[in-house]
Amino acid sequence: MTNTTHAEPDALHLALSEVRDLQRTVVVLRAELEQAQHDRQRQVQDALAAAHNETQQIRATVMSLRDALELAQGERDDAVKAALAGSIAEIAQLRETVTVLRAELERLHAEHDSALQLAASAQRAEVQQLHDTIRALRSALEGAAA
Repeated sequence: MTNTTHAEPDALHLALSEVRDLQRTVVVLRAELEQAQHDRQRQVQDALAAAHNETQQIRATVMSLRDALELAQGERDDAVKAALAGSIAEIAQLRETVTVLRAELERLHAEHDSALQLAASAQRAEVQQLHDTIRALRSALEGAAA
């Protein structure tokens, strides 16, 4: 029986030693688990911070692009207005030129008609004068022959 009584404290001692080893292992595993959770939380926070920064950069880029687009649209609108104003001014100038040329053409037609009437009148006067000369010469010939 001494063997059994001596074996029991050894078994108890071994069991206690194993329990202590298991407790140490639990403590180490718990520490590792807590560290892993801490690392994961840090990674999640880092990922959230990076996502937030990226979102801010994207928003800034969108705002910049929107501003550039609005500026380009404003410049395009100004260019269209300037081109339209230039076209309207050119059309007005061309209309004025057409009016001036039409008036000049009408004046030239009137002068031409007047010159034609003067030439016709001068021709009639000359023909009349020639007829008068012919009559005078005929009368002189008839008076000399009689």
